[in-house]
Amino acid sequence: MKKYLLNIGVILFDRVAMLVFQIWMASYYVQTLGISNYGQWSYTLNMITIIISIFILGIDVIVIKDIVNNKNKTGEYIYSGILIQLVGFIFVLITTLIIFDHSDLVIKVAMASILVANLFIILSKSFYWNYSALVESKYRTIAIVISFLIFIPVVSIYLSVIKTKEYVLFVYAIYYVIQFVVSWVVNKFLFKAPYTFSINSDKCKEYSKVGISLILSTLSVMLFTQTDVLMIKYFIGNAATGEFSAATRLSTSIFILAGILANTFYPKIIKLSNEKKIQFIKVAITTVTLFCIVGSLITMLISPYLTSSLYGDNSNISLVLSFHIWCSLFIFSGAFTSRYLYANEFYKVEIVKTILAAIVNIGLNLYTIPTFGIIGAVGSSFIAYLIANYLSLIIFKESRILFITQSKAYILMFNPIQYVKELKGIKCLFQ
Repeated sequence: MKKYLLNIGVILFDRVAMLVFQIWMASYYVQTLGISNYGQWSYTLNMITIIISIFILGIDVIVIKDIVNNKNKTGEYIYSGILIQLVGFIFVLITTLIIFDHSDLVIKVAMASILVANLFIILSKSFYWNYSALVESKYRTIAIVISFLIFIPVVSIYLSVIKTKEYVLFVYAIYYVIQFVVSWVVNKFLFKAPYTFSINSDKCKEYSKVGISLILSTLSVMLFTQTDVLMIKYFIGNAATGEFSAATRLSTSIFILAGILANTFYPKIIKLSNEKKIQFIKVAITTVTLFCIVGSLITMLISPYLTSSLYGDNSNISLVLSFHIWCSLFIFSGAFTSRYLYANEFYKVEIVKTILAAIVNIGLNLYTIPTFGIIGAVGSSFIAYLIANYLSLIIFKESRILFITQSKAYILMFNPIQYVKELKGIKCLFQ
């Protein structure tokens, strides 16, 4: 248990560093380019993210699961997975070049920066997949901390020499290039990875088959997390898009922690019996929900001061952040229930529930955004997450136990004595 908690502590340190970077970047972009041009950046980022969800197959948890089950073939699993995602990246590149307007300098520079960043994000997975499987995320954190120490002077020099203000958007790409180089050095000389380069054609076919079957799921996730920005741009304009994106940049930086926490325990979830998986997930959901409630209340109190210090005086940004942060209630719980579905290979459930939520989100946005503006998009998102990560679980026989467990987890919050008792019982699962 100590190993997992230490790993979480290390990862949280990692995420704090990333959170600072992302918030600084969003703030700098808004102040340098203006809220309307920041809306253009956000539009481009969201569009490319949706394209990525189609072509770069979401096989990450599948590769990690394979490594957990057979460490002797780590190199084979990692490089077969990387090859599949690099092939997908070629299609992302071609599609992006075709559909975007190259006459707009902001979009053109944003497109180049985002594509370069995502190429190096894929390459960095050759290290991070193994760290996740072995619960050794401290090496990733070491790499990220060193990356920041190098990034700060490099980007300071870069910003002082550029003549065109739109080129500040390349800061995004510069960070991920530095992170990859540092991660390679850490993996090679500090972690001293024992696996060697190997590609298995059968494993490539398997990953392709599973990844293609999950396209609808990953695309649906992107649709109900990214189309808010696209629909706001369509119905209201660039300024509103920038306001919504500036606010959700802060909240989604916190939401990323959900996946990190769930991924930390994913190797253990794979090995547990179904009964013990449910036991663990129940307590995990109760715990993260309590933190989300407290965190959301604090965010509502400080959001006016936080957003004004980062973006200037804009009440819309503060209002969006105050309400959007409550989506965390179902994002964090959903991270754990999804790992149960992946561990038991219930991919169909994950796909259908996500598609359902995406349809609901888009359908609601058609009414809420024109009627209520950017706050309407926040309401649609909350309902979509509620459906995807809670209500839809009752539909399928395979996931019904998760719906019951999640309901019990929420009730457990009102019985602190029983919660502490069950929390202590979780320690036995890690002995």
